Amino acid sequence: MSSASPPITPASPPITPASPPIIVTARDEARAIGACLDSLLADAGDATELLVVLDDCTDATAAIVAARGVRSIVSSGGKVAAQRAGVAATPNAAFRIFADADLVVAPGTIAALCAAMADPATRVAVPPKQPFAPRRRSPLARALHRYNAERPRAAHPTWFSGKLFAIRAWHVPDATEVARRARALPASRFYAFAAPLRVDDVYLSRATRGIHETADGMIRFRAPETLRGMYRYYRRMRRELERIDALFPELPATRDPPGRDRGPLVFRVALAACRVAYRAERFAVDRLHVAPGDPWPAISETK
Repeated sequence: MSSASPPITPASPPITPASPPIIVTARDEARAIGACLDSLLADAGDATELLVVLDDCTDATAAIVAARGVRSIVSSGGKVAAQRAGVAATPNAAFRIFADADLVVAPGTIAALCAAMADPATRVAVPPKQPFAPRRRSPLARALHRYNAERPRAAHPTWFSGKLFAIRAWHVPDATEVARRARALPASRFYAFAAPLRVDDVYLSRATRGIHETADGMIRFRAPETLRGMYRYYRRMRRELERIDALFPELPATRDPPGRDRGPLVFRVALAACRVAYRAERFAVDRLHVAPGDPWPAISETK
């Protein structure tokens, strides 16, 4: 995906229910956000509001958004803070659609989400996901592609993929609640409990059982293709999910248990290496007082 692609003239498909806002959270996504916005504009057109929340961006993301005539606002303090800003900027929405900035959607995806959300009993709806074909020819790149293409949704869903979802009754924990809960936990330099949250609203508003997956539509994304990229994704997501489970111990009972991470042998070996490296790094930071690394490193190969 490249930000250099020309803007697409928006279509105007019928979207129901009327005008759910699409909120794209972006942190230094200049390499990907152009293609993301182009696909959303082509799929939803001017039938729904498109808003980009710039999360402490320091690159050309804002200029790329402005060049496409898309509204943007500025946020600071992490992805959850950006999502809170998007909620505040769309106060009258019956539900909202949230998108990461490093994915593209196939035609019909937004309409399928809206159709699913027409049932007021549906809290969260997601479309199917498929990775783009790998650019590298290594055995690990092929194994990661196969894992992402074949794994069930119940497997650990945020370690190696992009995401888009519709949600109603969005209740995002604020910084005050996070700080209060962090004070009750033992100090950990590795987890930095009081730091801004970067995983979507503590697992989709603390109630993720029975997520509705649509039959139509599709997310396309780029998965990591190297061991370094795989570990960076694994590390930042596992660290964040474990940190959130410590801050919000009521969460495990509110979500479906993850499935097993099955996949080709080369994938399972690489995943085992990631687990060992993660435990070693956590031990080094908390017990040996090694300086912690960047908890949210850029993974340019996924753009």
